[in-house]
Amino acid sequence: MTDKSRYLDIFLREAGEHVSGLQKGLLELERDPDDRTRIRELMRNAHTVKGSARLLGYDGIGAVSSRLEDLLDEIAAGKRRADPPTVDLLLAGTDALARLLDAVGRGEDSAFDIAGFLAAFDRGEIPVGGVTKSAGADDGAFGDTVRAGVKTLDRLLNRLGELLIGRRRIEERLSSLGEIAEGLDAAAAAALRQFHRGLEEEFRGISALAQELHGDALALRMLPLSTITDGFDRMVRDLAREQGKEVEFRVTGGSVELDRALLEELRPVLLHLLRNAVDHGIEPQDDRILSGKPLRGTIAVAARHEGNSVLIEVRDDGRGIDPIIVREAAVRKGIVSKEEAELLSDDEARYLVMAPGFSTRDFITDVSGRGVGMDVVRQNVDRVKGEFVLRSAPGSFTEIALKLPLTLAVLDAMLVQSDGETYALPLAFVAESFKVAAGEIATAGGREVVTLRGTTIPLVPLAALLAPGERPSIPPSGRIEAIVVRYREQFLACSVDRVIGSTEVVVKGVGDQLKGASSLSGATILGDGTPAPILSVPWLFSRAEKGVRTGYRQAAAELQAARTRGTILVVDDSLTTRAMEQGILVSRGYAAEVAISGEDALEKIRRQQFDLVVTDIQMPGIDGFELTRRLRAIPDYREVPVIVVTSLSRDDDKREAMEAGAQAYIVKGNFEQGTLLDAVEALIG
Repeated sequence: MTDKSRYLDIFLREAGEHVSGLQKGLLELERDPDDRTRIRELMRNAHTVKGSARLLGYDGIGAVSSRLEDLLDEIAAGKRRADPPTVDLLLAGTDALARLLDAVGRGEDSAFDIAGFLAAFDRGEIPVGGVTKSAGADDGAFGDTVRAGVKTLDRLLNRLGELLIGRRRIEERLSSLGEIAEGLDAAAAAALRQFHRGLEEEFRGISALAQELHGDALALRMLPLSTITDGFDRMVRDLAREQGKEVEFRVTGGSVELDRALLEELRPVLLHLLRNAVDHGIEPQDDRILSGKPLRGTIAVAARHEGNSVLIEVRDDGRGIDPIIVREAAVRKGIVSKEEAELLSDDEARYLVMAPGFSTRDFITDVSGRGVGMDVVRQNVDRVKGEFVLRSAPGSFTEIALKLPLTLAVLDAMLVQSDGETYALPLAFVAESFKVAAGEIATAGGREVVTLRGTTIPLVPLAALLAPGERPSIPPSGRIEAIVVRYREQFLACSVDRVIGSTEVVVKGVGDQLKGASSLSGATILGDGTPAPILSVPWLFSRAEKGVRTGYRQAAAELQAARTRGTILVVDDSLTTRAMEQGILVSRGYAAEVAISGEDALEKIRRQQFDLVVTDIQMPGIDGFELTRRLRAIPDYREVPVIVVTSLSRDDDKREAMEAGAQAYIVKGNFEQGTLLDAVEALIG
């Protein structure tokens, strides 16, 4: 009897490749439904999985593959079109196969209802998005095995980094031997110099070997960008289908390689950007027709090398970012005052979308409107020492450019000395260094500035940024040395004691005690063995900005802290739901009252003013739709936000809730504590 388990790894690898081929091929087929070659290739994929699965006794996988093959055969015979609903059905089948293969790979019995799925498949009742998360939607891009491999590589690189640091120390000691020789008699000096030359020769060989080993270890950490982007086309397609949009998604430069650790940080960034592009960027089809645009929108991701960095651009041909709308939303959310908003240029106003809590949406859905997302993008890009540039033209396009280091293990850095300490700055953010006479420093807008080649740049002592209140003295020469750093197309000059120069450094962690220090993005060990903090350039800009607006921001923060969090009315005929929602809100500092029906809610509303109402829809008597409409008829409640929490998930119900006057809609099937709190905080803080 054949031991079939011996062939399991081969089967899983082969079937996984064919399922991946099916998913990619189906998306291509949807774009060109008459591609006969593609249809035959998809049939071969399904047929191969079916045959291998049945051979090894995986009947469920075989049955699903057989259904896919049958449906593809109907398309090949011209009995059925490869239209979006049919592709939805086929993609659902690939989701089912992926889920079943995952269970086999884990050695577990799948909880997946194969019979139920096949029955639904035959009836054509599979929804957009299939039976599991779309490929690309899962944040776990890297499996446990790969993660373990990365940890091993991290340890190896750490040790090789120590070796390189030790090499620098030996270099310094070797150079000191030449100085010692000068104080000896001729014979001893000659012997020492000969010994020195021999050591140097041996050292050069060991040093080159260490450098090669470090380079090889770095190469092992590198993976192509396609590692994380391969599933994004499916995610974009499903999101667009859910919103009744057509989107063509393109990736160029997928072979560009980046550090695995960086790819893990980059994945949620690209997910947020692509979701925003589909939801906020690409217009509904009717709007695109009126604008004279193609019915199908385009979202493109392009990657290329730029020096020692990688430039990744995410661009859509949608509605763009209107700075007027952004200013209004930022003022409404309390992110900036009306006066501050008016002082911002259009480009500066667009960057307000990066602020925590920003959203132009008044109606919250599962995709957007919570005021998160772009803030996550900013944090992740800052964490990997990257740069974020936003460009947009209303009615035309939005482009997000991410400039990222190739690896997080080593860094080209500029070393500077300030207040007796040595610091490293990522060289990618350094524009230049210069010296300026104290008399050439001017004042503009309440801050010190210098003029370089006709451009006025704020000047701030680095010591004052790192330790507020500190101000270095002017050297006897009367000339101040400074370094210009660049972030989001803005410039800042930081005065220092001395600019030491640029070098490649090995990046090390900062330890548990300093992990919360946002001013640091890492640390390194210098050739003399002393540690040097690697400063976060985004933090320097943030700190410099706070130095100008400290009084206003502190007063605003104190005012916000003094405010009560608000009183909320929870309306639901279910005791369990009322108790759970009230408990969640109270735990976050809100006052929460409950009502058992729409009538009870109206009675409580007549006696008390609430800041927000959370209501169910399906209730005896006055339901949630009618309650919301009646609230809007009461003068004191016309502007009070309403959040609907219901088991109804149809688009028609969501539309009716919005038309009645609700600001947020949460489906109980997707209910989580954070979902409710995010919605509440987005609406009343």
